[in-house]
Amino acid sequence: MTEAHRRPLARIHIESRECSAQVLERLTGATYFPERLLGPAIVATVCRAGGHLLYVTAPPMADADEQLDYYLTLLTGGLDDADAGARQSARDRVRIVPLDDDSSRWLSEKVLDPANPQAASVRRALRAFVDDQRSAGADVRLSYFEPSEPLEQLARDLGVPGSQASSACIPLATKHAGRRILAAAGIPLPAGTDLCHDLAALAAEVAKLVRAGHRKVVLKLNSTAYGGGLGNALLALDEAVTSAPDDAVDKLVADALPHATLVDTKITWDDFVALMKDSGAIAEELLEGTPMLSPSFQGRLTGTGEAQAVSTHDQVFGASGQSYIGCTFPAHADYRAQIIDYGLRVGQVLLEHGVDRGDYGVDFLALRSGSGWRLLGCEVNLRATGTKHAFAMAAALLGAAPADDGRLLVEGTEYVYEASDGIMDLRYVGLRPAQLIRAVTDSPLAYDPVRRTGVVLHMMSPVVRYGKFGALCIGTDRAHAAALMRRLRELVDALAPGS
Repeated sequence: MTEAHRRPLARIHIESRECSAQVLERLTGATYFPERLLGPAIVATVCRAGGHLLYVTAPPMADADEQLDYYLTLLTGGLDDADAGARQSARDRVRIVPLDDDSSRWLSEKVLDPANPQAASVRRALRAFVDDQRSAGADVRLSYFEPSEPLEQLARDLGVPGSQASSACIPLATKHAGRRILAAAGIPLPAGTDLCHDLAALAAEVAKLVRAGHRKVVLKLNSTAYGGGLGNALLALDEAVTSAPDDAVDKLVADALPHATLVDTKITWDDFVALMKDSGAIAEELLEGTPMLSPSFQGRLTGTGEAQAVSTHDQVFGASGQSYIGCTFPAHADYRAQIIDYGLRVGQVLLEHGVDRGDYGVDFLALRSGSGWRLLGCEVNLRATGTKHAFAMAAALLGAAPADDGRLLVEGTEYVYEASDGIMDLRYVGLRPAQLIRAVTDSPLAYDPVRRTGVVLHMMSPVVRYGKFGALCIGTDRAHAAALMRRLRELVDALAPGS
């Protein structure tokens, strides 16, 4: 055990989702995304490790005191069963620092805003926390969601290590670079194109895919700023194009491109073309199959030259098939071992490219092939992913690390889960996090620390304005976890105004 791990823990969390501000404006409740890791941070750092936590949010959390008490008592079975003295001791070790700013700016920009007196107050609180904890001998670190120049500068100013890769490595996570990394790791890929910066080049590249027999393609902006599939467009080419003579295909494809279906309905084709001139775009064959799943691998580069497997999931996507809304853990047993192998290979390639630390993720497509599955690499993420908070909470609650085969086991019992960030209904608008908490904790769905199963809520603040919240449902098998999620929705449906 290293000296750092023997020291008391102190963690600062600024979980800024630093994609395009325009994208954040269009993702419902996205300004609350930094709240997603609050629960895991409280359970792991404060309740499990006895450490201190400073967590920054903007805008302020709704019903912050009730949310804090909820997370602090998950391991003890609820407020009524928790020892008051122990609960107060834990509460004293958590400080939630809010900024009254509900704009779609990055959280890091809000914290570092030189013109905002409240931001200056937050920075003083960060400085005082670091100084106090360091004087107490604590191991102080700054946790954030993805590589970021502003947060790296803040970490340097505070004199503490940051949690992610250097922002200089961000270009390795673009769509085109990701394909190269996957190929270097020996992972099969969908048919794809070179990087294009104008329509003529894109049409010529898509025409090559058509000549190779592909009728449907997905166009992807080559930028890390358009997560969740919002930088994608779907193009289906009719027989008039696919059966045309080779010398006519380029023009027919060029004529068809403006009719591509944009995943982000708030931008136009002209917007897509303008963005492509800056970032570039690629095209890939759009794979279809029944069934076709979208598993993912989450890994971590340790800072000591090692890539570690953290978790695997089968992702759940929205109606477009491009936007992430939830996941099930672990990934399907038939291909989980191969995903872990492929994910670790990608980690080794990243190490060879000079990425020395931080979270990373690899997305795949799994298509049924005879009695087995065909796995294809899809994208590489050089950051935490949307599955992180669910896994971090489950692992912290269970007090377990994944086995070599990717399962979470406690005393020989396997635990699985279903998680969603997108439990949403306009009927829920006006509900409060405190109402959700009371409804769940007073029901048989509440997480039971003895049985180690049940429902855990997260990202609750958006429910007030948007009717949206998230949940983790831990069960002993997939049917159990799915039943918990279904019953949670029924519970909240009955709670909604007018029900």
